[in-house]
Amino acid sequence: MTAFLPSLDRRAGDNLQEQIIRQFITAITEGGLRPGQRLPSVRESAARWCVSRNTVVLAYERLEAEGYVEARSSSGTFVHRMPPGARQAITTPSAGLEAGESRRPRPARSSLDPAFVDDGQHRPLQAVPLSLGFGSNMPLYRAREWRRVVQRLLAPDGWRGGGQFQPNAGLPFLRETLARWLTARHGLPVDARQVVVVAGLQQAHSIIARALLRPDRSVMLEDPCYIGKRRLYEAFGEGVRPVPVDEHGINLHDTSFDGVGLAVVNPGCHVPLNVTLPLGRRRQFLAAARAAGTLVVEESMYDLLSLDDDLPSLLSLGGGQGVIHAGLFAPTLGGGVMLGYLVVPWAELQAVIETKLLMDNGLPWLEQEALARLIDSGELDQLLRRTRTVMMRRRQMVLDAQRRHLGEVTHVGTGKAPRMSWLLPDQWPDTPTFVARAAEAGIYIPGRYPLVPASDMKSPINARIISHGYGEVDGVEIDRIFSLLASI
Repeated sequence: MTAFLPSLDRRAGDNLQEQIIRQFITAITEGGLRPGQRLPSVRESAARWCVSRNTVVLAYERLEAEGYVEARSSSGTFVHRMPPGARQAITTPSAGLEAGESRRPRPARSSLDPAFVDDGQHRPLQAVPLSLGFGSNMPLYRAREWRRVVQRLLAPDGWRGGGQFQPNAGLPFLRETLARWLTARHGLPVDARQVVVVAGLQQAHSIIARALLRPDRSVMLEDPCYIGKRRLYEAFGEGVRPVPVDEHGINLHDTSFDGVGLAVVNPGCHVPLNVTLPLGRRRQFLAAARAAGTLVVEESMYDLLSLDDDLPSLLSLGGGQGVIHAGLFAPTLGGGVMLGYLVVPWAELQAVIETKLLMDNGLPWLEQEALARLIDSGELDQLLRRTRTVMMRRRQMVLDAQRRHLGEVTHVGTGKAPRMSWLLPDQWPDTPTFVARAAEAGIYIPGRYPLVPASDMKSPINARIISHGYGEVDGVEIDRIFSLLASI
C-alpha cells in the first residue's frame, strides 16, 4: 500500500477536495503512484490527512469518475491499471498483435458514407497523440454502477427470467421503469405502453420513417445535421426539406410546414453545432408544426449531461401530443450501450410497434435488465450528478486554457457535456485549414469541414465553427492542446 500524503493548504482558494484530487492526478501521471497500487482506505486517509471522511469519499469518487483510480469489491481502491495518458503508449497500428500475426486485408472500398461503414482504413484513435473527439471511450464513462449491476445479473441467482423471449417493444420492467423516470423528468404522465425500446437513434429513425412517412409528405431536417440521419431519410426516397441552423438552433424564418409529414429536431444539443434551441423558438416550432398537422420527432442525445439550466422538452411543452420523443443512453454510459427509447403518441403507437416487429424480434435481455435496474435503484441519477460535476470541472479547464492561449473566443454551444463549439477569430485560417494544421501538429479535431449545409444556405457560423468534445481529453493534456493550437 502506498504512503501517499497530500500537502494541504487550508488557506488556499480551492477547497481540500480539489487539492487532493489535483495532487493525486499529478502523482499518477508523473509516476509517483503506479498502476495497480492500493490506496489507503477512506477511514485511514481521513485520519492521516486530517480531513473529514466525506472529503476523502468525494475525492475518490471524482478520481474514479475521471479514470485515475478504480474501486474493487471487497478489496479497496487502487490506481487504475490504465489511467488517462497511459493509452498514449499504444501508438502503433500493430499494437496487440501476436508475433508473426499479420493484419487482415482491407475490404473493398464501400460506396456508403464512412458514417455507416468501417472500411479498416481509419486511423485508430489510440494512435492519435491528442484528441478532441466526441466519443465516450475514456474511463470516465466506464461507470462502476453499470459494471456492478451487470455483474449481479451474471451471478446464478440474478439470471431469473434471462432465458425467456422478451416482447418486441422492450422488456416490460424496462418500459415501466422508463415510464416512471420520464414522467418525473418531463413533468407529464408517460404510460409504459407508449415506450418502445430501440437499439439507438439510427434504428429509431428507421422505424419512424418506415412506419409514418407518406409518399406525398416530406421530412424537415435541421441543416446541417448528422449525416447518418440525413442519408437514412434520403434513402427512403422521401423529399427532405432542409432548414438552416444558426447560433440559436433551427431558424424557421421564411420556412413553411406545408407538405411536411415529419419535422425532426434536436433541441437540447444540436449535432454537429452543439447549439441549444431557446424556449421561444421551441414554442414557435411546436405551434407551426401543430398548425400544419406535422408530427415532430424530438431527439434527446446529450440532455442527460446538461451543465446549465434545463429547458422544457418539446414532449413536455406539447403535453405529449404530436411529439415522438427519442432518447439515447450511449453518451452517458458509453458508446457500446446502444439502448434508446421512443415515447410515441397513442395515434402513432400501433404503426411504430408493428414496424419494429418487421425489423427485429426484440433486443438482448441482459442490457435491458441492467438498464432497468440502474434506473430503478436510483444509481443512474447518482451517476449523472457525479458525472456533471466532473464535466463542469473539465469544461472550465478547457475554457480557461482557451482564454490563456487563444484569447477571447465566441462560444456557440457549451451547455451539454461532453461537447462544445466556438468560432475561429476572423484573422485565423478558415476551418478546413485550421483542422488540417491541427492534425499536422498531432491534434485530432472531429468533423468534416467546412460544414456546408445540404441546402447551400449561407450561415456565418458554418464557415468559422470548430466543434469538438472534451470527454476524451485527459485533464493534464488540455493546456498542452490549446498551447499547440495557438501556434498553428
